[in-house]
Amino acid sequence: MGCSALALCGVPGNTTMRAEAPSTTIRRRSEFRNSSPLSRMHDPKSPPDGAKWYWHALACAFARPRRATTAALSVPQDGTPMTAAQLALSLKGTGIVFVGSRGADIKGPSRRGAGVYAWDTRHVSTYEVRPRGAALRVRSAELLPDGALLRYSLGRLQIERRIRVDNAIEDQWSIENAGANDITFEADVTVDADFRDLFEVRQRKRTTKGRREPVAASGHRLRFEYTAVDGVKQATDVLAPVDAWQTGDGAARGRVAVRVSPGDRRSIEIDIRVRSTLPSPLVADRDWDAWQKTSTKFASDSPDLDAWIERSSLDLFLLSDRTEDGFFPSGGIPWFVAPFGRDSVMTALMTLPLRRDLAPAVLRLLADRQGKHDVPERDEEPGRIAHEIRQGEIVRTGGAFGSPYYGSVDATPLFVWLAAEAARWIPERDLIGEFEPNIRAALEWMEKRGDVDGDLFIEFERKRPTGIENQVWKDSGDSYLDAKGKRPRGPIAAVEVQAYAIAAMRSLAEVVAKRHAGWAIELDYRAETLHKKFERAFWMEKRSFYAQALDGRKRLVPDIVSNPGHVLWAGAASAAHGRATAARLREPDLASGWGIRTRSSRSKHYDPVSYQNGSVWPHDTAFAAAGMARYGDKAGAARTIAEMIAAAAAFSDRRIPELFGGQPKRPGVSPTPYPVACVPQAWSAAATFLCVRTMLGLSVGPDGTTVTLDPLLPDGVDRFEASGLRVGTGTIDVRIARKGTQARLVSVQASGVSVIVD
Repeated sequence: MGCSALALCGVPGNTTMRAEAPSTTIRRRSEFRNSSPLSRMHDPKSPPDGAKWYWHALACAFARPRRATTAALSVPQDGTPMTAAQLALSLKGTGIVFVGSRGADIKGPSRRGAGVYAWDTRHVSTYEVRPRGAALRVRSAELLPDGALLRYSLGRLQIERRIRVDNAIEDQWSIENAGANDITFEADVTVDADFRDLFEVRQRKRTTKGRREPVAASGHRLRFEYTAVDGVKQATDVLAPVDAWQTGDGAARGRVAVRVSPGDRRSIEIDIRVRSTLPSPLVADRDWDAWQKTSTKFASDSPDLDAWIERSSLDLFLLSDRTEDGFFPSGGIPWFVAPFGRDSVMTALMTLPLRRDLAPAVLRLLADRQGKHDVPERDEEPGRIAHEIRQGEIVRTGGAFGSPYYGSVDATPLFVWLAAEAARWIPERDLIGEFEPNIRAALEWMEKRGDVDGDLFIEFERKRPTGIENQVWKDSGDSYLDAKGKRPRGPIAAVEVQAYAIAAMRSLAEVVAKRHAGWAIELDYRAETLHKKFERAFWMEKRSFYAQALDGRKRLVPDIVSNPGHVLWAGAASAAHGRATAARLREPDLASGWGIRTRSSRSKHYDPVSYQNGSVWPHDTAFAAAGMARYGDKAGAARTIAEMIAAAAAFSDRRIPELFGGQPKRPGVSPTPYPVACVPQAWSAAATFLCVRTMLGLSVGPDGTTVTLDPLLPDGVDRFEASGLRVGTGTIDVRIARKGTQARLVSVQASGVSVIVD
């Protein structure tokens, strides 16, 4: 889809046009509707009767939304002209995603994930619209609610390119002739479809593969078809005003040409649709305007903070699909646009101040897919919450770990914690009653199956070699290392997982105390028994910090890492240990200046550009900031949030990626991007709103009738306000201002809920 070169077929005087477009705007939507067998495949917008649900997974998309589409472009902040190859663009709609290169091209198969995706399958592996001739330069690149608009100049031609994605991709070129003579505009269109499974794009090898049918061309229409190993049929239709498609074993090629008279404007449109015999998504249309109207409004005197909040809300909109229960957030783009237990629960927890409807949607989908049987190949066990849900060919045909896959030990306690917290925030809905069987099953798994050896701690150890080895958020193969640099023998008890379990049982006990007194007493006892043992087993007295984990022999995995920040966020530390941990997190070996490093820079395993051994993860940093404030270190929390605001401002479009390098902050140097980080990523977008909650110092009582506020303000922010914040049984409007060195509540207006100010 690139425009790194453009052909200007014209010289002073009239130029004979070749293969001139038959009309000013060339659109042949009727050509998609025919009586061929493909018409019986499912368009993502028209699901078949009886299809209950669908989730597609794919690769890379950057977003700015309206209705069903989001988009983002990266352009120089100083207005420096750019070639099209320097742009970044991806689009996501309903059941279809476009992932382009920095030049908005799909230049052949790429492990970076460029392509058009649906149903965990790459439906387009090459797509270039390459005008012939000199390179275009971009005059402007504008983000729009439903896509993007690029403006180019070349000689006397003024060109606008409008790209939209809903349930199809529309690529519109509008060419205006500002000169005195006719000019012919020509461009080469190249399209291919490899129908590779998402895991295959990520370099998973396959022993068997389905059959791609010969490419069919008829008039302006091009069709690619694929029959998977299990008989599932998928297809890609392309409609473009080419003179003739040239097809063969490789990509299909065609030429578009349009003559533009002086002062006239002509348009070219290319459409792409995907189809499959798999079920299509039964999700309602998303409406960006409605999302904005029903979300809490935040404003400050800091342009950087306001831009970060706006960008994060847009990203969450992009990543979320609307269900009957609310919005369900996928993990991240490029590789995790699918339901993920841990990611989705954490996102819902952090996003409560923005909007409450992610939590019920997450609880419902995960409850419906909660483990029921013992299936070692999928790490499934009764009561266990799913880690990942896919539907690509490799998963369907047994070439991967299966779907749903249950290989995470933290998703289950996090599910219980989310249910308890959501019950506080949404008391008008009986979430505990609605999900009580699932909650009890999850608690039973935590006590019996999650605790492998009966020592009260939840441990992880995969059941099969095909499963995930480190079944926690730090899931890379080298994220758990002993002093010799080797992975400790399992089963491993991770420090943050115990904290989640403690928080889940404590919160649930408070919420159910009035209606289930006996259950509340049992939960309290379990939580406090675990907490006492946790403090003894994980605390490193000489280091004044928690260990990362216990290995299978109950020995400490002692390296200094960021995980104890989660313990503070969960409120699972004792008061003294919490204060010491908060102080330790702010020491320079962990605090990079852009956020909290995943591993101390003093560690011999430290690598600032690694995945999880010294990089900075925004959600991880937000947990640490929230934990610092919870244990009284408001100054440390404020500094950490200020660093996150600065990091967001340093990235294109104010979007913090999944992770970035952990090098120390230096004047004039931006954070180091991680090459294959998800952008956007749900945790990172949601982290913004956990920081907002930390700034408000907001907590909710067990029955949702009381709200406590204890504010703080980071450097660079002197005023902050939240309006229309739906919490518990009511709504609040809050204004905070700096008074000397302290953040003070200027005004609080509450309706239906009591507010306590600490």
